[in-house]
Amino acid sequence: MKKVTILGCYNTMATTIFGPMDILNQAGRLWNRVRQSLQTPFFDVTIASPDGQPIKATNNILIQPHCSIQDIDQTDLIIISSATYIEKILEKNPELIAWLQKQYSQGAHIASICTGVFLLAQTGLLDGKTATLHWGFTQMFKDKYPKVNLDPDRMFIDHGRLYCSAGVNAGMDLSLYLVEKFCGRKAAVESAKTMILDLGRTEQTPYGSFLFLGDHDDTAVVEIEKWIQSHQAQPIDYDQLADEYRMSRRSLERRFKKATGRTPLGYLQQLRVEEAKHLLEEGRHTFNEITYMVGYEDISFFRKIFVRLTGLRPIEYQKRFAGYGHKVTSQS
Repeated sequence: MKKVTILGCYNTMATTIFGPMDILNQAGRLWNRVRQSLQTPFFDVTIASPDGQPIKATNNILIQPHCSIQDIDQTDLIIISSATYIEKILEKNPELIAWLQKQYSQGAHIASICTGVFLLAQTGLLDGKTATLHWGFTQMFKDKYPKVNLDPDRMFIDHGRLYCSAGVNAGMDLSLYLVEKFCGRKAAVESAKTMILDLGRTEQTPYGSFLFLGDHDDTAVVEIEKWIQSHQAQPIDYDQLADEYRMSRRSLERRFKKATGRTPLGYLQQLRVEEAKHLLEEGRHTFNEITYMVGYEDISFFRKIFVRLTGLRPIEYQKRFAGYGHKVTSQS
């Protein structure tokens, strides 16, 4: 059996500990039990905290670990649960980084779930590599770890012995992937079937939401963002917009992209797609109607933009996210 250590730190989400634990522990067990055949477990899973004391998770849940990290001499795989309050965690447990680095140097695989990637990035092992995490924490991660390339659209990433995954449920996807990597496709399929989980999700793009933060120092661009937001369903003349804010069109494009990461046109497209998503979720309009409502006349053109920014066709998006009581009305 492979030895697995799940590392839980302050204010972690309990699901990011127990989800991977349940998936890995049942591999080779639950399918065989249901089929009334000999159980052949593949993983031996241990929960560890930095000091062996109970882990205070979100919602004031206390999780009793099996041991402290100092009790782990050798492990094949470390899974870092969510770790949003990274500064507080490191202040209280500075030994975590050296421990992770040592285990990796001894051959351990290290995987992070959601914001657990903050702790993994802190080791320096991800420098120059690509990482992912929950879409809502991307800017925070970029600011803190500029040496790591961030791809927030990915559900999980495999660097051979380093792994990271998106939000909480993506930890389930990564856990199934690790079952497949360590035990083979057959074991992963059996695990997915017995746990009623989907195999093969690779992107978190459909789940993301565009954050209109304006969290930068260019006050002119902040004002332009607000103007675009309040006129997003109308045709926009960018030359006239630039004149309004006393800058050239080129300067507008350059400053806007530097501040927001998008061109003004890209920003507008994202705004319109977000509005279309909300309207699709409500389920009261067809996609053709929504296209005109958000400011487009060419339905085919807007559908292509929608697919590019969400990863789903409109009808697929509506089927996944519309309320249970709503009829699916969008065209493909």
